[in-house]
Amino acid sequence: MVKPNREILTGGRKYAQKQAKKHLVEEVVFDKESRKEYLTGFHKRKLQRQKKAQEYNKEQDRLRRIQERKELRDERKKDLENQLNAFNKTMKDITVDEDEEEEQWNGFEEKEQEEEEEEKEESSQKQPLKGILHHKEVYQVDNEQLLSTSVIDEETTVTIESLDNPIIENIKQANLQAMAKINNVNLEQNDQILENSIKKAKNYAVLCGVTKPERKPKKKFRYLSKAERRDNTRKEKLKGKLRSKKFSDKK
Repeated sequence: MVKPNREILTGGRKYAQKQAKKHLVEEVVFDKESRKEYLTGFHKRKLQRQKKAQEYNKEQDRLRRIQERKELRDERKKDLENQLNAFNKTMKDITVDEDEEEEQWNGFEEKEQEEEEEEKEESSQKQPLKGILHHKEVYQVDNEQLLSTSVIDEETTVTIESLDNPIIENIKQANLQAMAKINNVNLEQNDQILENSIKKAKNYAVLCGVTKPERKPKKKFRYLSKAERRDNTRKEKLKGKLRSKKFSDKK
C-alpha cells in the first residue's frame, strides 16, 4: 500500500523532532564574572599583548647581539691566525736567507771590527753640542805600559756641567725687566696672573663640556649642641620681633 504524501511529510517532521531532542541543550548558564571580565578587559589584554611584544623584541635583540659578538670573535680569530701564519712564513724565509748567506759568504768580519773601533774613537773625540748643560764624557787609557805600572782605571766617566755667568744673568734679567716695563707687565704678579689664567681655562673647559666640574666636599652632618640650639632659637625670635616691628611701622 502506497502512503500518501501527507503521511510521508508528517513522518519526516516527527523524525526531525526526535533528532532535535537528541542534541537538545538542556540549560544555558551565563557566568556573570567571566562576562564582566571579558567586557571590561580590553585595555588589560591590549597591555598584555604589548608587553609580550616588547619581551619578544628584547629577546630577539639579545640573540642578535650574541650572534654579532660571535661573528666578531670568529673574525678576529681568523685575522690573528692569518697574521700568525704570515709572520711564521716571513720568519722562515728570513732564517733560510740567513743560512744561505752564511754558507755562501763569511768575509768582511775583520773590516766590520775595524769600522766599529773607528766609530768608538770618533765618538770619544767628538765635542759636546753647544747648549747642552749637562752631559758625560768617557775617557779611555790606551797606554798599556802605564796601566801595568800604576793603578788607573781603563775607562773614566766625567760629568760636565756648565756654570752660568752671573754678569750675563744680570744682563738678561735687566733686559727682561725693561721689556716688561715697556709692555706694562708687572713681573711680581706673574704667579698670580698664571693662576688666574689656569683657573679661567679650567672654567672654560667645564663650560664647554670637555671636563667635569670638581665636586665640592659634602658638609659632614652633625647634631647641634644644646648651646647652639639655644643660640639659634634666640636669633630666630629676635628676627621675628624685628619683622613684626617693621610690619607695624609700615601700618
